[in-house]
Amino acid sequence: MNKTIRWGMIGCGAVAEVKSGPGFYKANDSSLVAVTSADREMTRSFAQRHGVAKPYDTSEQLLADQDVDAVYIATPPSSHKPLSLLVANAGKHVYVEKPMAMRFEECREIVDACEQQGVRLFVAFYRRAMPRFLKVKEWLESGAIGEVRCVRAVQHQMPATEDLSRETLPWRLKPEVSGGGKFLDMGIHTLDMLDFWFGAIEEVHGIASNRAGLYDVEDTVTATWRHASGVQGSGSWCYVCGEGEDYVEIIGSQGRIEFEFFTDAPLRLINAAGVEEADIANPPHVQQPFIQSIVDDLNGIAPCPGNVESAVRSTWVADEVLKNYRQQKGY
Repeated sequence: MNKTIRWGMIGCGAVAEVKSGPGFYKANDSSLVAVTSADREMTRSFAQRHGVAKPYDTSEQLLADQDVDAVYIATPPSSHKPLSLLVANAGKHVYVEKPMAMRFEECREIVDACEQQGVRLFVAFYRRAMPRFLKVKEWLESGAIGEVRCVRAVQHQMPATEDLSRETLPWRLKPEVSGGGKFLDMGIHTLDMLDFWFGAIEEVHGIASNRAGLYDVEDTVTATWRHASGVQGSGSWCYVCGEGEDYVEIIGSQGRIEFEFFTDAPLRLINAAGVEEADIANPPHVQQPFIQSIVDDLNGIAPCPGNVESAVRSTWVADEVLKNYRQQKGY
């Protein structure tokens, strides 16, 4: 009989409300038993609305609860390392939001701490378990486009209203909290999926800049890279554009696959047989399939498709791309 994995959650903000939080009590053999955050009222409101029995005032109180087996860290990156170490030292399994930490070196510290304490570590690159991205993997592994030659990723967005004033900037655009801009927050998802499909990125070159002057972190990034498999890639991320674009193209020797990365618009397979579309809606709680895979992994049913070393690599790739810009800006 499978064990019910009893979860605690640190952080009750926007990401936990729909994307992740409900997944912990809707997944099979999984229960969300305790929550905490920096805001006492937010903690209690979340607990009441989601039926969580134990709202705690501090992380230490939550970690002292013997009914908690694993902890989801749903806070900004600046607190990922200290909280991950705290959770590991309490003997609980760690599930931390992406990016795993502010820098590559911090990721390695988290990995080492979890190994020393004998607890499991998972990172929220949850698209690895979402059906639409598994469909792309299926097409690739079936040889539907032959041998993959290269990949191209584009994410262009208009600035959000809150981005237009330094008085209203979200934490994602504050380097002391996020470690970078929207490239680090969203672009790293793309880098992780490419690692999932094509293996480790072994070589990367990037240029980051701030073109609009709305904030201090980068707003425009271009990069090129090479995977261990030989697949080459290029990407363009700009968050101060006049119009948006979301596009990934995987080019093979016998066709191509194209899709939008951050929506659930139909995937397209184009080869000699014609055009095949796969219309696969995202689940209501996008992290739930990945949460289920973690629970199944902890119960010894099947391994989680997430990989700690690839999560660390994604931060290394982002560090390499942003290195010169960070040095120029002094953070």
